Amino acid sequence: MRRILKEPLLHFAVLGIGLFALYGLTAGKAPPASEEIVVDVARIAALAQGFERSWRRPPSQAEIDGLVDSYVRDEVLYREGLARGLDRDDSVIRNRVLLKMEVLGELPEADIGETELQAWLDANAERYATPARYDVRQIYFDPLRRGSRLDSDVGTALRDLEREPTQDPATFGDATLLPGELGDVTRTDVASQYGEEIAVVLSDAPVGRWFGPVSSSYGMHLVRVDVREPARVAVLADVRDAVERDVRTERAQGASEALYMSLRERYKIRIDRPAGDELARALAAQPR
Repeated sequence: MRRILKEPLLHFAVLGIGLFALYGLTAGKAPPASEEIVVDVARIAALAQGFERSWRRPPSQAEIDGLVDSYVRDEVLYREGLARGLDRDDSVIRNRVLLKMEVLGELPEADIGETELQAWLDANAERYATPARYDVRQIYFDPLRRGSRLDSDVGTALRDLEREPTQDPATFGDATLLPGELGDVTRTDVASQYGEEIAVVLSDAPVGRWFGPVSSSYGMHLVRVDVREPARVAVLADVRDAVERDVRTERAQGASEALYMSLRERYKIRIDRPAGDELARALAAQPR
């Protein structure tokens, strides 16, 4: 037995079996992640601050210990996930990274002067203007019900209303689900209720009398604009918050685009455009 144990061939066999077993244990596993996880005072303070924002009170010592344990657990799993390449080809992770890069391109908050705010308002006056407002009435005539009498019936009703403006409009026209009148509305409101064909005539319509006929997708109408308040150009004092918000958004977008263009120059971009039905075949080959 002692002679067998001293045999070199036995030593090589045992070593080979050991290496094979070690390979079996480690094959397919990810390379080791960083082995040191540091939870310093700054990290603990950040965890405690997050707790306080959520719960409106500072955490107890036991809760801080729990926060640290949760952080360590998350960090271990996160690093192991990265080591195994679980972040690759994941659209959610990709979008989060993209979002963080976009944030990196944003400029720090800076004051915006009156001159810049006014210049922005002047260049985008329509965006902040108060739209014209209307009080509108309509009388509906059903083409299917009226048939060949449609034009003559509408004309007769218009003449009667011109002759006696105080007559009740409800005594004319046909039943409809459309509202008979709209008060203090914008052009957009009128378009959504009566149709674009009526909304488009409001700005030039006479005020205080019936006119028409006006055709819409619903049928034929007589229309009356009782009140028309013209659009008003905004002054900076009234829309300062909105203008400042939009200027900051524009700045952030410009900074983000500048960052992207500077980073893009580092790369050689190659785009293989699909030819013929190549794209259709590639789509068909995608897993469903």
